[in-house]
Amino acid sequence: MTYLVTGARGIVGRTVIDQLRSAGKSVRAASSQPAEATVPDGVELVGLDLADPKSIATALDGVDRIFYYAAQEGVDRFIDAAKSAGVANIVLLSSIAAASDQNFIGARHLAVERPLRESGLPLTILRPGAFAANARTWFATIKAERVVRLPFPELQLTPIHEADMAASAIAALDDPAHIGKIYPLTGPESLSHRQQVDAIAAALAEPVELVELSHEEAAEFFYPPVLDLWAEAGTDPSPVGPTSESVTGVPARTFAAWAVDHLADYR
Repeated sequence: MTYLVTGARGIVGRTVIDQLRSAGKSVRAASSQPAEATVPDGVELVGLDLADPKSIATALDGVDRIFYYAAQEGVDRFIDAAKSAGVANIVLLSSIAAASDQNFIGARHLAVERPLRESGLPLTILRPGAFAANARTWFATIKAERVVRLPFPELQLTPIHEADMAASAIAALDDPAHIGKIYPLTGPESLSHRQQVDAIAAALAEPVELVELSHEEAAEFFYPPVLDLWAEAGTDPSPVGPTSESVTGVPARTFAAWAVDHLADYR
């Protein structure tokens, strides 16, 4: 049994690969830029060009189960190839924003979800919210200055550990009872940006200063539509749950655990 993991350079895709490989599974990793990807020993790495049916067919040859990163361009060609390959199960990494098409993130992910759902392929959809790994953008200034510069320090999010998203994906790929389900996923707690910075400081056992940026200053570093969504969100706690435990049966990891897991990245 072989698993295909697309988006191999992404934090979630790479974590799926690592977890599968640790479990002794046969894994093929696919990337649109394979020269820039690294994979563990024993993992086959292939290029995947969703504009090229031959490239897709090669990547899917002999594959039973697929972790699919939500790439819209070429999704119809991917669907045709998956049908031809007789794939037993697909897990799509979507977004919690796909509950609505009223913002650009939701609309982009629904454009992938809809054709896959209509295809009749065996499909499970994961809709995670804010990634804990978004805090990786802070690593450079934490390492250099022990400072984080960001807007909306009291904005509340429910950051989810990439290991929990990966574990949910694998659980869904391995159990056909999940086919046809859509799982919204959050982290186990609502935390402000400030509290996330504090968690990193606690992991480091060193103070980390938070410097608040104005909306205008932040526009130089952050995607403006995301800033607009953050501005609209206010500072109320973000709804918590369901977490990855709804798929895996294992309690979700906290952001504090994520900070410890990534200690080497900002030390």
